[in-house]
Amino acid sequence: MIKLKNSLTVRGDSLYCPLPFSLDTYGNCLTDCWHCYFRNLNKVWGEDLKPADLDLMEKTLRAGLKNKNPKSFVGHMLCRKKTIRLGNKADPFQDIENKYRITRQAINLLVKYDWTFVIQTRHTENMMMAEKNLFAAKAKNLITIMPVVSPGLERDWEILERKRTTNPLGRLLLSRHLIRKGFPLGINGEPFIPGFHTIQDFEDTLKLLKFYKIQSYNTYNFHFNAFVAKRLHAIGIDVEKIWYYNQDDQWKKILRKLLDLSIKYGIRLGCPDFVNTGKDWVEKANTCCGIDVPNPATFNTHNFKRLKQEGKSTEEIIKLTYDGAGDMEQAKAIIEGKKCKFYTLKDAGL
Repeated sequence: MIKLKNSLTVRGDSLYCPLPFSLDTYGNCLTDCWHCYFRNLNKVWGEDLKPADLDLMEKTLRAGLKNKNPKSFVGHMLCRKKTIRLGNKADPFQDIENKYRITRQAINLLVKYDWTFVIQTRHTENMMMAEKNLFAAKAKNLITIMPVVSPGLERDWEILERKRTTNPLGRLLLSRHLIRKGFPLGINGEPFIPGFHTIQDFEDTLKLLKFYKIQSYNTYNFHFNAFVAKRLHAIGIDVEKIWYYNQDDQWKKILRKLLDLSIKYGIRLGCPDFVNTGKDWVEKANTCCGIDVPNPATFNTHNFKRLKQEGKSTEEIIKLTYDGAGDMEQAKAIIEGKKCKFYTLKDAGL
């Protein structure tokens, strides 16, 4: 079987994300949720599963720690031991993990090198089959768990996730169990699909989080492209309605209500959408996923906005946030609102 060589990557939009350093244990996700925009990458990568090359992964980790003069973004993340998000383009605990156990072995490597990481998954039942690995990481304070539960709950599970994942209520029940066991945990609520999900859906989910003693959630609107639109249209979903409400002017009104609901229910809400949250919304965690991690990337809009809100100058913001990775000039343009090809703090009203 062809192996995945570049399992450790940095998101291309790292200036917008405190958790851009990712580890994918598989190069494809056989769960294949209908709304997943990442599956468009199969046109480039092919349909092969591609388990990660664990020997190469360990060599990369070891070499990265020794490299005092990194030239790449991945190199900078490695030498600074930035917290890794496990499960970016493919779910690390998709069903095939029970056969190949690549994720379990990857966790063992991260524990071996005392590397902090976040597990993002819709397959919490499969994740708990790796219980020994999880507790080994917890014993060294390395692990944060982030199950994905979008606000449509059972409807999303049936329609979008095709019942190929753990039932959402099962994810929440297990999350409560893990919190009781002392695991740092937050729920990833992405995506909120405007025109498909409703504000009532979101409120009902917050009520469930409170019931299960879960204090952290996050929300973001939809990565909507032609690939996803075709797939959703094929299963009878109104993509024109989604497109309309996904536009900034419509989404901003919806998002404001979601933010207010999180305050009402006392849920710490993370939101990567620094533009549409406006100038007054302050993130409560060191990531926009709504969770605190030991060593997030800091050179990004999450921190640019916070420091701008505190009245810091551009020079101060750059000095306080730069951690070795990221385009300095582009970051300055984001802070000062001097570019129109990407979102800036000016768009957020700052």
